[in-house]
Amino acid sequence: MGPSFARPSPPPEQHSSRWRATASSDLVIDTAVPNPDAPLLKRLSTLDRFLPVWIIAAMALGIGLGRAIPGLAAALDTVKVGSVSLPIAVGLLLMMYPVLAKVRYR
Repeated sequence: MGPSFARPSPPPEQHSSRWRATASSDLVIDTAVPNPDAPLLKRLSTLDRFLPVWIIAAMALGIGLGRAIPGLAAALDTVKVGSVSLPIAVGLLLMMYPVLAKVRYR
C-alpha cells in the first residue's frame, strides 16, 4: 500500500478551535510573500508589471480586427441574450476569473 498524504484527524479530546483554524487554513495554498522593503516593480509579477502593455495590445488588436473585417461588429452584435452581448460577457468572465481565483476568504 502506498503512502497516505491525508492529514490524520486528532483524537476527540484534542479537537479545539486551534485545530479547526489550522485545518481550515490548510485548504489555502500560500505563496511566497515578496520582501516588503523591495521596490514596487520587483514585487509585481511579470504579468502585473506589463499589464498596461497587454491592455494596449488588446485594444490595438480589437481595432485592427474591426478595420480588417468590416462585418465583424455586426456579426458580434447578433450574438446576444436579451440585451447582453455574449462576446463581451465571455470576455469579462475570462478577464475577471484569474483575479477572483486568487482571492483568499479568511
